Amino acid sequence: MRSGADLIYSQGFNPHPRLSLPLPKSVGLASDDELFCAQVSYQPPEQSDELFKKITAQLPEGFFLTELIVHDGKVSYKPLEAEYLISVNSREELEEVSAQAEKLNGLIGAGEKIIIERILDEEGSVKTVDVGGFLKSFEQINEGIKVICKITDKGTIRLDEIMRLLGLAPQRIGISMTRKKVNWQIN
Repeated sequence: MRSGADLIYSQGFNPHPRLSLPLPKSVGLASDDELFCAQVSYQPPEQSDELFKKITAQLPEGFFLTELIVHDGKVSYKPLEAEYLISVNSREELEEVSAQAEKLNGLIGAGEKIIIERILDEEGSVKTVDVGGFLKSFEQINEGIKVICKITDKGTIRLDEIMRLLGLAPQRIGISMTRKKVNWQIN
């Protein structure tokens, strides 16, 4: 690796580096918070500042390393919550979306079911799903609507489903979505 860290490779005929993105993002979704894991030969914690500097020097333009954590041994990361920002162009549309978000907050607060039809495949097969347990809150902020979703062993809500709940068509021009933050449990 150009940063000087020695990657650990899988065994077998075609070895590949042991790398992972524990919560890969959807296509078309911007992100301000990605977790990248690499298995490397052991680096003492006191050398992590030096490794941080070396990796940062090798990053492409627009990428920033905000934190480097070195673990001795196997560690797994489990996502618990994800925060998204949905930005819309017009003030009028933001007001409409905010009104729908407030209705959804009422349902969430009352513990009501929020039933949607989940599209399962390209043929259009659907199943009915209660996504109320996957939603934590909606909040209007200056930039748009902040959505906090729960991620459980049973799954989570999809971004296109959030858009439909808010009355937005996912392919609409002028709407952008960014994953702002993920809360992780480290095992």
